[in-house]
Amino acid sequence: MTSRLIRVLTFSVLGILTATAAEASCGAASCNLLNDRFALGTWDHAGWSVDLRLESVVQDQLRQGTKNISADELPEDEEAVERHTRNLNLVTTLDYAMSPQWSFALRLPLVHRDHAHDLIDEDTGELGPHERWRYSRVGDVQALARWQAPVDPNSDVVWALTGGLKLPTGSRAVANGDGSVAERSLQPGTGTTDLILGASMRMVLGLSDALNLQATATQALGESDGYKPGHRLDISAGWAHAMSPGWSLLLQANWSQRGRDSGAEAEPELSGGRSLSLSPGVSVAAGHDDVVYALLQLPVYQQVNGIQLVPRHSLAFGWTHSF
Repeated sequence: MTSRLIRVLTFSVLGILTATAAEASCGAASCNLLNDRFALGTWDHAGWSVDLRLESVVQDQLRQGTKNISADELPEDEEAVERHTRNLNLVTTLDYAMSPQWSFALRLPLVHRDHAHDLIDEDTGELGPHERWRYSRVGDVQALARWQAPVDPNSDVVWALTGGLKLPTGSRAVANGDGSVAERSLQPGTGTTDLILGASMRMVLGLSDALNLQATATQALGESDGYKPGHRLDISAGWAHAMSPGWSLLLQANWSQRGRDSGAEAEPELSGGRSLSLSPGVSVAAGHDDVVYALLQLPVYQQVNGIQLVPRHSLAFGWTHSF
């Protein structure tokens, strides 16, 4: 087994599996994974690749600050009991590498979301109508570019810069069967154009191990119809170990920090927070040009502003093909 072969197998999924979750008052969430050809990988040829990823993020745990609570512990002035938000997302990323230094990518999310809550009667304090939103819609598309520093053959360290935009392509007017429009944090799109900037560094350790560091910041460039999502900072550290030419073990620590939403249609007191997760995973090489992978994300620390729904865990399954 050559050193080059192990590096390719190891890095083929190391960059893919950098997952974070974004909390909102009702629990709208997705995983934000960056493909290795787009973000972190070293490639000595130009060409296309596609990544298909299925994410499952079920948020059904009420949390206040850093403490899990039950519906019975809600404050008396609460307007509703949030029950769950089930997110099933199919994310397609198409990447084209013009050279070993430059690549460009489009990321298209298809969002299937199921949210339910029970309204609380403001006079009696009893549970009132049950409201539910279930929909499948295209979310906000991302257009991204990566520049990788020229590889030094005498060094095992590689670094890269990424940048791009999240575009306002997703709907922000989804309603349920009763005609009630979902709050902005539950919509498939934010309506804003967001700037995305990131940096990454990876290091080869021997023939079968690699470490990776990555930081990505996202900032809305303006407000849309009374809503501006909070800024977001994601920092991840990952380790990959090639058990054989065919499969690898992965482990990551993922930190996510999100600021409060703002605007007349936002709920700043019920948005934003911080989370730290451990994310074990596995990848399998399916031929020369294909990799399949799975990742389980387990929160070890969650702090939210106000009361929010948070996930107990998240799952991601994917397939990457290089042309």
